[in-house]
Amino acid sequence: MNLEEFNIIIFITGIIIGCVATLALKSYIAKNNRKQTDSSSNIITMKTLQQELDSKQVIIDNFFADSNQHLITVEKRLAELRNCLAENASQLSNIHVESSATGELNQTSEFSDSVEPPRDYALKHGKEPGMLSENFGLENRDLDLEPKRTM
Repeated sequence: MNLEEFNIIIFITGIIIGCVATLALKSYIAKNNRKQTDSSSNIITMKTLQQELDSKQVIIDNFFADSNQHLITVEKRLAELRNCLAENASQLSNIHVESSATGELNQTSEFSDSVEPPRDYALKHGKEPGMLSENFGLENRDLDLEPKRTM
């Protein structure tokens, strides 16, 4: 075998090994890139969390607004029913039943008349402070509890 033939065989073998190594390296890099894109797509960002929280907050706000509207409607219908029953009761008997509008006015006036500051019902002798006093119970009892030490 000639030296020139040996050099050609080594040259061609080198080209083949280089091509195989290049293809293996490209496939390895492509797999790593796919893994990185998959992991980055699974990362939850603060912006997406905030958007999800905002959308849930809107749903909650709508729920409470709708519930409030339904409650107001039910209260109006109940007031109409009370008025209707009061009118029909007065037609059927001699007993006068107040309608809901006048009943609410009477309840608010009774409540405003009964509002007063709390009273002090504590047992006390003479000029002692009551339980509602600011200095009630702040006596210096530590002196009585501490035994006297003498030598």
